[in-house]
Amino acid sequence: MQIYKGLDIATAKVTKAEMQNIPHHLIDICEPQEKFSVADFKRMCYDEIDKIIKKGKVPIIVGGTGLYVSSVVYDMNFDKEAIDEEYRKYLYDLAKEKSNMYVYNMLEKVDKESAKEIHPNNLKRVIRALEIAKNSEKLKSEHIEDEKSRLKNLKKDSKYNFQVFYIDYNRDTLYKRINERVDIMIKDGLEKEAKMVYDMNLPKDVTCMQAIGYKEFFPYFNHEISLDEVILKLKLETRKYAKRQETYFKNKLEVILLDGTKTISEKVSYIKERLSN
Repeated sequence: MQIYKGLDIATAKVTKAEMQNIPHHLIDICEPQEKFSVADFKRMCYDEIDKIIKKGKVPIIVGGTGLYVSSVVYDMNFDKEAIDEEYRKYLYDLAKEKSNMYVYNMLEKVDKESAKEIHPNNLKRVIRALEIAKNSEKLKSEHIEDEKSRLKNLKKDSKYNFQVFYIDYNRDTLYKRINERVDIMIKDGLEKEAKMVYDMNLPKDVTCMQAIGYKEFFPYFNHEISLDEVILKLKLETRKYAKRQETYFKNKLEVILLDGTKTISEKVSYIKERLSN
């Protein structure tokens, strides 16, 4: 989400001071109304990686979206199923008329495995899975299973020699950090940033609308809930997302765990030690 210009607080976008004169890539490259896919990320990331390697440097991919990391380090394939704009619009209208759960129940009937992996409120992914089921020879879940089979020899087949490090915290510490992070974002002006996004009146299928930190404010701007309820919702949704991140990284990526209780210097020393072996 840090690819989007102006979406700084909710995405915890790295600041100039935090960069410490180290070049950062693929930040502030899109307008909020632009769609951006994992396939786009993979293509652009490969371009940047090649440039960095040619300079004799080692690229570091930093982020929390496991699928995006996997797409690069494991060279995942993304079949370009035909986009059915008419069917997509029909489903969005249906969700608006009858609810997200109604459309989610449609997915459960045609692709139960995908439904298990997608939250009912993630309308974009629900609709995409239905779209694939309608227009592709395979269900979305079958594409995923094909990819899992291909990834059995991940390290051997990967385009790059890589290592994945995951900072591991116990659940209580993690949730405490998340709650504090949300409080800091509120203090830094998240409400104003969310109002900016709200006023754009963007389509629900635009990528940035999936970010935690904006859509949770919309009922508040519509005078349906209080600010305190928004803050509680932000903390809850971020904790849920962190749990999904942990599951993805530990189960679908070959990770090296970093003890979250260690200092930054201790973590860096451990990383350097592993890289030298």
